[in-house]
Order: sequence, then structure tokens, then C-alpha cells
Amino acid sequence: MTALATVLPLLSALVIAVAVTALHRRVRPQLAASLLTGGILGVAVAVVPTLVVLAVGFLVHLPLIGGGFEWCRAVFGFHASVNPWLGAFATVMLLVGTVRVVRSIRAWRRHRCVEIGAPALVASDDWFAYSLPGPGRRIAVSSGLVDALDGEELEVVLAHEHGHARHRHDRQLLTAELAAGFVPPLEWLRRRLRFALERWADEEAVHATGGDRERVALTLAKVALGPSEAPRTAAAFNGLGVAARVEALLRPRPLHYEGLWTSAIGLGVAAVALAAAVQAHHLVALLVTLCPG
Repeated sequence: MTALATVLPLLSALVIAVAVTALHRRVRPQLAASLLTGGILGVAVAVVPTLVVLAVGFLVHLPLIGGGFEWCRAVFGFHASVNPWLGAFATVMLLVGTVRVVRSIRAWRRHRCVEIGAPALVASDDWFAYSLPGPGRRIAVSSGLVDALDGEELEVVLAHEHGHARHRHDRQLLTAELAAGFVPPLEWLRRRLRFALERWADEEAVHATGGDRERVALTLAKVALGPSEAPRTAAAFNGLGVAARVEALLRPRPLHYEGLWTSAIGLGVAAVALAAAVQAHHLVALLVTLCPG
């Protein structure tokens, strides 16, 4: 096995994922969010085995500690040394990614809520509203935002956040956050996913308010003008792409050939999954060796 053969499926997954997500605005936000999540997850599954294989191939040939990895040499077939720059890069990526992932999980657990209840009022002058991660499906709203909005505007904000909570968008956000922790280039796809989730919740608010798209758009624009702060792992009302979301609400784009675009994106995600499967079989061999019984 060569380093190029190991990296090629990963590069293919990244290229396909980026190309596919360029089409995400041509389908409904619900579908776009699902497809983006699948693409992100596929790339992550392709990346981690690649990093492990390259890191082990690098460590096997280090003078001081290589002897402890002789069994890995047989498992992965790295009889020729991995390019030291590539192997060192993969090792550092694994270490840094692990730290980033641990931090993300801690932040998610800090805000996780399992208790079902009414929206929680947070004493703060900032304007924010976000759905708390976890099965409780609760919403946090700042006192500053409540004071700034009238009854109809607050109804829009709550309807938006109830949409996030009802569909458990926190799980998709966490998946993307963890994937981007190991693969920083996925940050771009994470932001596309977050935009799709916000658009999804915007449409939920439109439905809850009887189809009044202008009311939802004006409320969104108003809240965006205020001081705001929300957790990175939470789905916030004015979290991302406000201008594009307002335009989508006021001038919704007709979904021409949605079936065609859906098929194209679906095929792309399937290709990413195939590239991920090519990488995953290396870990299967590793587990068989470690756990022969």
C-alpha cells in the first residue's frame, strides 16, 4: 500500500463533498440539511482512518518507538516508510483534532438539557434566542430580546426556535462540530449546514404564523441589529446568513428540477460514503488484530 493510495479516497471524498454542497440551495432546506449532514459524516469517516493509517505508518519507522508498532506494520502493509512530513502532519492532526473534539463535547454537555419545560428567560442585555441541545427541547431567550420585541415578533422567534428543538437540529450541529474538529476544511461545510438548518427553522416560523413571510423576515432583520451572543453548538435565531435568509423569505426561489438536483446531491453523498468505506476497512483489519478472540 502506498501513501498516495491511502490519501486518494480522502481527497476524492473532500472534492465530491464540496462540489455537491454547491447545489444545496436548489433544494428545500430540510433536504439540504440532511444531505449536508450525510456528506460531512462521510468525509469524517474517510478522514479519521486515513489519519490513523498515516500516523501509524509514520510512527512505525521512528527509531525510538517504532519497535512497539511492529504488529501495525503487518496490519497496514507499510513496509516502506511513509513520507515523514505527511506522517507527522497526520499525527499532529489527530492530536489537535482530539483536543478540539473533547472541547466541543464539553461545551455541548454544558448546555445540554434533559428537562422538558417552558422557555428559560436569561437575564442579559444581549439579544439572543436559541434551542438548548438535548432531549428536553427547551429554549433560552434573553430578557433583553423579550423587552425589545412586541408580542407578534416574539411569537416568530419562539416558533423558529421550536422548529429547531422539535427536529433536534442540535444533533446535526454536534455531528458537524465534531467532524470539523478533526478536519478543519469541513468548517466551510459546517457553516453551509448551519445555514440550511436556520432556513429550515425560518420556514417553520412562516408556517406557524399563517404564511406571513414578510413578518418573519422583518423580525429576523430587527433582531440581527441588536447585540447578540449564543453558544457555538446551539441553533440561534440570528446565528448565520441573516441577509441571505431575509432575501429567501421575501423572494423565495422556485425549486425547478428539485428531483434532478436531489439525485445529483444524493449520488455525490453516496460517492463520499464509498470513499469512506474504502478507508474504513483498514480499521477493521486493525480491530481484528487487536482483538483476535
